[in-house]
Amino acid sequence: MSLREHKKALFISAGIILIGGIFAINAQSKTTKKAASQDLNLYETANISSLDVARITDGVSSNALSQVGEGLYRLNADSQAENALATKTTISNHGHLYTINLKHDAKWSNGDTVTAQDFVYSWERTLNPQSKSEFTYQFANIKNASAIAAGKKAPSTLGVKAVGKYQLKITLSQPASYFKQMMASTTYYPLNQNAVTKYGKKYGTSATTTVYNGPFVMKNWNGTSDSWKLEKNPTYVDKQSVKLSSIKYQVIKSPTTSYNLYQSKKLDAITLNGEQTTQNKNNPDLKSLSSGRIGFIQYNEKNAVAANQNLRLAISLAINRQQLADKVLKNGSTPAKTFAINNMLKNPKTGADFTKDANVTGTADYQPAQAKTLYQKALKQLHQNKLTVTLTCANDDTSQQLAEYIQGALSNTLGLTVKVRALPFPSMLSNVSQGNFQLNLTSWSMDYADPIQSLQILESTNNSNMGHYDSKTYDHALTAAEGKNALNKTARYQDLLTAAKAAAKDQAVTPLYQGRTSTLVNPKVKGVVYNKFNGSADYRLAHVAN
Repeated sequence: MSLREHKKALFISAGIILIGGIFAINAQSKTTKKAASQDLNLYETANISSLDVARITDGVSSNALSQVGEGLYRLNADSQAENALATKTTISNHGHLYTINLKHDAKWSNGDTVTAQDFVYSWERTLNPQSKSEFTYQFANIKNASAIAAGKKAPSTLGVKAVGKYQLKITLSQPASYFKQMMASTTYYPLNQNAVTKYGKKYGTSATTTVYNGPFVMKNWNGTSDSWKLEKNPTYVDKQSVKLSSIKYQVIKSPTTSYNLYQSKKLDAITLNGEQTTQNKNNPDLKSLSSGRIGFIQYNEKNAVAANQNLRLAISLAINRQQLADKVLKNGSTPAKTFAINNMLKNPKTGADFTKDANVTGTADYQPAQAKTLYQKALKQLHQNKLTVTLTCANDDTSQQLAEYIQGALSNTLGLTVKVRALPFPSMLSNVSQGNFQLNLTSWSMDYADPIQSLQILESTNNSNMGHYDSKTYDHALTAAEGKNALNKTARYQDLLTAAKAAAKDQAVTPLYQGRTSTLVNPKVKGVVYNKFNGSADYRLAHVAN
């Protein structure tokens, strides 16, 4: 690294002389172009809830951490894992042992070296039940991880060890072909123990109580701020590749406000709502991105009304998903018929898409007559003449429009009264995680191409199973898919189908749409890497052209 920095310094010095010479020669002709400011203005629709890897539960926080942190791998433009802090990966013992060598010159923003032990510490801490992480399931493939998360074994028994300062050995209890892609997620990021010890419970709650090893460092975030700033990290291991000086963020919940700011060149990228997408269909700034996201209703099955299966099926069949996509979202999103998204997995025998094979007729179709029949059955089972349910959602414009559409559809078709409870996103997450909801309109983004990404959150033991769905058939199928059949493509595919069909028949959740995102991006912004499955933007290599 020192040699590369030295060469870079020589190049920059030479460049200054050269630029100076060009400036002197061209001064009279006034043709010199001023270098473009390497600063971006962006926005989010919600606040950051945390920068602590063990406590992040939402996309906004995860996206922020991905810009200020770095793990073993990152996902490239094709959403495949490529080396970040890792330099070499050796897989042995029939897929059960990963030996990963790390870069020797990576630093934390506090000056500490990033070591293999930082990964061990981070993963053990996330799995420790005291952390109350909702993402412990992501470690399920690692030896003893599930037992640790359940409080049955000590964190120190996790199948990951640091060999010296710069090598990790990871022992899997069950192999997975997508394990490297999993390790690219922010949940697998390292932690600096000195910083966590120093700040205690305050770690990750503000910019000043967090340390960074990624392309940027965060400024001006106090934990509840509606704006914050990312600045180029001078200690980042690959800082010569980072061209941006800063990225300024603000929280904007209104698509109209963000659109107006983009039009006045005060924002460099925005997400469009449906009307705006239609208006800009011929705009060269328009990009359509597959967001790798499924929108759905989840039900709190500890609530007697929401636990009624006939009611859940009635709700599902009363919603016209095509109309929802075309008339409400209007951004290219498509109807979802199962709890998965397209192009994640193909049938190894026929080549059919998983979503096609997993579709169960009569569970996610628009069948208003059948919906009414099922609703009447639910009323009799619940000994009610009429019902009122509460649908909790985030208070951004799109979520509220979807909630209002569902409210109208269920009222018109079933006579079901729906109260919409719109909350700020962090508050919605908190309420749902505490079981303080009846129905919840939400979505789930995929990090890598495999149906297990969504299916696993409906396992009875999964921390993200907020609705408390509990099915032995479902659990057994996923256990087989991730265990005995993990390396058998045909058998594993059938296991995943069994689980998906069980969830559909039980209406564990009501899938609504597969998300796409329509965006406007300043054409001068180059080098942004968009994840094909979750739509997140990586600004590590981004720059502003003249």
